[in-house]
Amino acid sequence: MRRRLLGALGLVGVVAGCARTSLEALPLSVSVEASKALAAPGDTIIFVATAQGGSLFGLELDYADGTGDQYPTSGARTARVSFHHAYAVRGVYEVRATVTDAVDGQKNASVEIRVY
Repeated sequence: MRRRLLGALGLVGVVAGCARTSLEALPLSVSVEASKALAAPGDTIIFVATAQGGSLFGLELDYADGTGDQYPTSGARTARVSFHHAYAVRGVYEVRATVTDAVDGQKNASVEIRVY
């Protein structure tokens, strides 16, 4: 009856069901890149952290100056997040990105920044 009614209106209806499938977990990995490796005090540096895994909880950046940022990923399989930071004091900083995955735990990556 429903198909006949849709046909009479010049419409075609299709009913399809979706089967729930589970995706295979990606290998846990994380990387971090900086927009510049040399900066003056007060210059903004953009850090891009990229991660993949099975069920990511979040990404965290430790700027190595006593501050950091966190970004929740809510179970995503992949993430690419930009963080902005400016250093106030001259020095060499090893910025560490940490990704946390529900299945595979944590993985780290780092990049060195020189503030002159």
